[in-house]
Order: sequence, then structure tokens, then C-alpha cells
Amino acid sequence: MAVLYVFCKAISILLSLVSSCMFLRFILSFFYMDEGPRFYVFICAITEVFIVPIRALLQRFGIGEGLPIDIAFSLTYLLLVMAQAFLPVL
Repeated sequence: MAVLYVFCKAISILLSLVSSCMFLRFILSFFYMDEGPRFYVFICAITEVFIVPIRALLQRFGIGEGLPIDIAFSLTYLLLVMAQAFLPVL
């Protein structure tokens, strides 16, 4: 039982870090576009790993094309927050 608790806690911490990086990327995107300081590029590299599969899935179904906002980013953030909220239930 203790192993399951430690595993869930580690996953929760990881999800918290990733969702914090995504929020930080959202804020920094108002100041920097594609290129910026190394810190911003690092944050983009971390979060892009989670966004790319959702973006590919949405493109496959043609969802969000031509919109001025990135639906994949928003959906990924929402899924991360929901996963983090439901994790303690396990």
C-alpha cells in the first residue's frame, strides 16, 4: 500500500510541475514568440512533449483548424489538471 501511495504522490508532483510549466508558458507567450531566452525555450521544450500528441489527435479530426487560439494547449492543460484532481482518488 505504501508503494502505491509513493507512486501516486510522484505522479501528482510530476503533473503539478508540468501544469505549472504550461501556465508559465502561457504567461510568457505574451512577451516572447517562437524564440526567446533559454528559460522560455526550455519551458516550451518540456511542455511540447505533452501538447504534440493532443495536437496530432485534434488535427486528425480537423478540430481547431483556423482558430486564433491553440486548442491543443488548452485541452492538454485541462487534461493535466483533471488527471491531477482525480489521482488522489486512486
